[in-house]
Parts: sequence; C-alpha cells; structure tokens
Amino acid sequence: MINKILLDANVIVRLFMRDHEAHYQISEAFFIALEAGEKKAILLDLIIAEVVYVLKSYYKQDKQSITSRLKLLLQYENIEVSNRAVIIEALEAYTKKNIDFADAILCAKKNLESYEIMSFDKDIKKCIKEK
Repeated sequence: MINKILLDANVIVRLFMRDHEAHYQISEAFFIALEAGEKKAILLDLIIAEVVYVLKSYYKQDKQSITSRLKLLLQYENIEVSNRAVIIEALEAYTKKNIDFADAILCAKKNLESYEIMSFDKDIKKCIKEK
C-alpha cells in the first residue's frame, strides 16, 4: 500500500519556479512518481492558498500564470485535493475578478455550497453569483 504524502507549498513553488536546483530536482522526481502512480499525495486548500500568495507576492507571477499552473496540478490523478471543486471555482474567480485568493475561496464556498459570507470587504461582491 502506498502512503499518502502531505504536500507543502515549498515543494510546489520549487517545481514551478526552479529557483533552487536541488529542490527542483527532488520536486520534479516526486511529481513524476505521482504521474506514474508510484506515490500518492494530499494537497490541502490552505497549502494552495499559500502557493498563490507566495507566487503572487514574492515571485511577482501574474494571476493567469498561477491559475493555469495550479489547474494542471489539480488534474493529477494521484493527488487528493481537499475541496477540489471549491478550489477550481476560486481559481477562476481569482483570475477573472480583481480579488485576492482568500476572498475567491469564500465566494466559491458560497456559490457552490450556499453558505452566507460575513465580510467588510466590498470586493467580495465581485465574485458572488446571483441566483
């Protein structure tokens, strides 16, 4: 039986940015093993949020680049993603609306699971779907 491995944001960031060659090589080998079904991983939504934050704030990546890379990652069969549908919806809102990723997650939860949102952030209204 293959144990599931919890992925940290730095593994994904190293894979995407290749700014530390030794870490990139390890990350790449791990993701190749995931594709081959030799490993299984769990990717928590809070880790995805951290990846978005680091890529946007530290590496100055644009939203479209961040979203497209993460969407490819979410397609891996051997990565279990907590709240996959919410994360995909949030990535769409994050890219198309002028909001941060945390607000996009709140909107996605509301839009997909009918939660109410309590927030003082006026931008959050940009991604709420009217029924």
